[in-house]
Order: sequence, then C-alpha cells, then structure tokens
Amino acid sequence: MRKIYDKSRILNAMSESCHKDLLESLTLDLFLIEYEAGELIAAPWLDNFFFQLVLSGELSIYFIRDDGSTYSLADGRKNYVLGEMDLFHIKNSNIYAEATERLTTIAFITKDHEEELYQNSRFMYFVGKMMAQKTETLCASEAASSTLRERVLSYMKYKCENKQLKGIEKTAFRLHCSSRQLQRILNDYEKNGLVVKIEKGTYRLADTSQGSIF
Repeated sequence: MRKIYDKSRILNAMSESCHKDLLESLTLDLFLIEYEAGELIAAPWLDNFFFQLVLSGELSIYFIRDDGSTYSLADGRKNYVLGEMDLFHIKNSNIYAEATERLTTIAFITKDHEEELYQNSRFMYFVGKMMAQKTETLCASEAASSTLRERVLSYMKYKCENKQLKGIEKTAFRLHCSSRQLQRILNDYEKNGLVVKIEKGTYRLADTSQGSIF
C-alpha cells in the first residue's frame, strides 16, 4: 500500500470521478492509495479506517468461514466504495477485500471525524445508498464451491496465527474431514513447496502461496 498526497494528482482524480461533487463537499484531507495485485485492502486485523472510492483497477470481496470455506461477496471496479462500516464502528470479523490487479483509490480517514460526516446529509445519503446496494448483492450471492484442498489453504492463510497450522486432529475436525485426508493434503503441499513442515503436526504456509488463492 502506498499513499499519495500530490495535490495535482488528487485534484485530477476528483475531476474525473463521477462523485466529484460529493468529494468537494467534504472538508477532510483527501489522498490517493495504490495497492499491488494480491494485496489485502480490508481484513479483520487491519484498522485503517479509510473511506475509499475506486479510481482504477479491480478488487474482490469475500467471506471466509471458520472451516476455510469461501463466500464470494462482490467484485469491485471503478467507483466501488469501501469503508462504510467503519463509520459505525462495526467490527469486520470475517470479510476480506483484496486487489485482484493494481488498484488506485481516492480516500480519507474516518476515525475521529464521524460526527462531522454524520452532519453531512449528502454524504450520509450516499453511504446509505451504497450499503443498501451491497446488502441486495449479498442476499443474492451464493456460497462459492471450494474443495477440501482449497479450504486447507484458505484456513491456513486466514484462520491460523502466523499462517501456521498446529494439530492435525483438531484441524481436521474444524475442516470437516478425516485426519488421514488432511495429512495426505499437507504431505502433497509440502512436496510441492506450498507448505513447510515445522515439526510433527505443525505446518506453515510457504511464502510462495501468500497471494490470492481464489
């Protein structure tokens, strides 16, 4: 993630945005953010408190359940909005947003500015409309079909501390499979360099598999 504070680039981005009037109604400092493909924009452990409008590029938003199964919630492109929930201090526990290609957004920090934003009726109308559209999309979405092999990787990447799986039997129970199935998959992943065996029953996701697995 790279923040850009160049005023000429910010003004140019505002002028090209379909939300130009909305952005001009704000009194907060705006800046640009650039993300590389595969970089996480939102995750449970990230407390950036950024309200962002996508200028270019694409992103994917998905929900990871505790057993590693994945729900694809949305794909975002130009003018997609991120960060509305932060305005209301709603904790993100399982939702992730990831850049699927190089992504640029125009953003501002919402933390400690909530009351000011609440008073901006035009902005709050916009936020409400965006949240309603996302709710409609969410209600129509279906669980993405994922194999056990895919769920093992997503479980290690998103649910294991330091991306390190500990305990074959315990993990197999959470992934709804047998210990033998899980061990077979881990052995295969170790052979192909996707995981590294630390000790008996303990595996770490290799650096080569840190990008998107979806």
